[in-house]
Amino acid sequence: ITYIDGDQGILRHRGYDIKDLAEKSDFLEVAYLLIYGELPNNKQYNDFTKKVAHHALVNERLHYLFQTFCSSSHPMAIMLAAVGSLSAFYPDLLNFFKEADYELTAIRMIAKIPTIAA
Repeated sequence: ITYIDGDQGILRHRGYDIKDLAEKSDFLEVAYLLIYGELPNNKQYNDFTKKVAHHALVNERLHYLFQTFCSSSHPMAIMLAAVGSLSAFYPDLLNFFKEADYELTAIRMIAKIPTIAA
């Protein structure tokens, strides 16, 4: 998925130079590229954006988890715990037997991590 040659200063995702992606694509276009292997057309992008938006909300009970942390807790420790706890809300997707399960889990992570970070 990603090619790195530090000596040559090369970083590519799915064959696309990271500089080109940073200049010409947005976050969701690159996320789509990483999941599906190609940049989306307009319809694919719109459908994907709707799927991500649909999954952006987090369960209200996750807020209780945040309240258990000390105010001095490192933000990455909190993020790690929050992302890990999501599997408790979606136990049906813990066994990846279908490609659709991988896709749905990826979309949920793409959607929920910005919400958690906020």
